[in-house]
Amino acid sequence: MSTLSRCALVALMVLCFAILGMSIHEFIPFQMSFPMDMARSISGLVGTLFAIVLGLLVSSSYNAFNGHKADLNSLVTVLANIDLLLKRFQSKDNPSRHILREIVIALHCRYWPEKNGTHWKKVGYANLSDDIDGMIEINKIAESMPGVTQDDINAIRQLSSNFVTTQSNIIRNLSNQVPSLLLFIIFGWACLLFFLYGCTGEASLFSAFLLSMGSLAVASTNFLILELTQPYHGIFKVSSAALDLLIDSMNKDQQELSSNKQPATFI
Repeated sequence: MSTLSRCALVALMVLCFAILGMSIHEFIPFQMSFPMDMARSISGLVGTLFAIVLGLLVSSSYNAFNGHKADLNSLVTVLANIDLLLKRFQSKDNPSRHILREIVIALHCRYWPEKNGTHWKKVGYANLSDDIDGMIEINKIAESMPGVTQDDINAIRQLSSNFVTTQSNIIRNLSNQVPSLLLFIIFGWACLLFFLYGCTGEASLFSAFLLSMGSLAVASTNFLILELTQPYHGIFKVSSAALDLLIDSMNKDQQELSSNKQPATFI
């Protein structure tokens, strides 16, 4: 089920419970006394719990989104530093920068597939294994380069370790989505809350309009939570600008190297 479909279902369920509450209040026999004070007390309790937990959930989702942006910037910085180190020792038969470029392009295709004409696929540790293999190959090639010092090798190893650590954080955070049961409980509270609002309010078209606006507000919080915890697809996305710049720079260097390798023609 898509995010918008889930949000529409939440809004519909909340509104149905509100209308049910209005119907019960309207058609209750006049001989029976409606426990208005009790209903208002319970609605106050449920409303407080709902506001606190929902606020914490939205806040944690926003923090997770910002964490993804910070991790991506760190990842691009690490890749750029590795590329600069390898660029210093560029030789005729050095495929290390080509391997690094393939890793960067694979990252771009993985997290922004729509820009590359593909569909989103679940990211897991199998993807990290491929990246680690590429980094190991780069380190092996770097160690065999002429003129490379031990400090250079240690720097590449440290940057490779930082790359793997940052990638692990990104994949782990993508795997740790908000539990569906938690969302079910929270929006179950919303249904109960709007049911009590309907019971304690007057049955009128204006009341129904206000309750429908409230149900849309509840659904919008569900939309925010789901979108912020899926930072690489949906409406709210982490920008790929930093990685795009790195790819453009690497492509430009690759073109310059290719043009320099072309043999000169003499007349």
